[in-house]
Amino acid sequence: MRRSFIILLLFVLAASAGCSKKQVKPVPEGAVYYNNANKIIQVLRNGYAAKDPGIIKAVSTQNGLNAIVPNLGRFDSVELTFTTKWMDVSNGGATVNVEWKGVWTKDGKKDSESGMAVFVLTGNPLKFDKILTGNPFIY
Repeated sequence: MRRSFIILLLFVLAASAGCSKKQVKPVPEGAVYYNNANKIIQVLRNGYAAKDPGIIKAVSTQNGLNAIVPNLGRFDSVELTFTTKWMDVSNGGATVNVEWKGVWTKDGKKDSESGMAVFVLTGNPLKFDKILTGNPFIY
């Protein structure tokens, strides 16, 4: 009886030890690019809404910074949302198609706009370089 109990105990320990750890799957490279690109675009949105060129500069090239900063004084406040629709990754960076909607307030008057923008991210690490079409940062 004692021998059966020991064998049963060893069997239960061996079975639970083999199943207790889950194997961690590596994150695909495309998902890493997607997450990094989305993070950069959301930082740009936050920096624009806060009218803070320092936030924008942290994730931009000089060209990218020059595309946004001159427009920061043209509104009192903004509510801007971005939804990433498509991303193309190349050796030099990525182009990201983003659907955007915004409500700008200036002197108590609200203006709404929406569109599609194509953001160009370059380098390693990725940085915002320019917008090819549909710039949401122009009011």
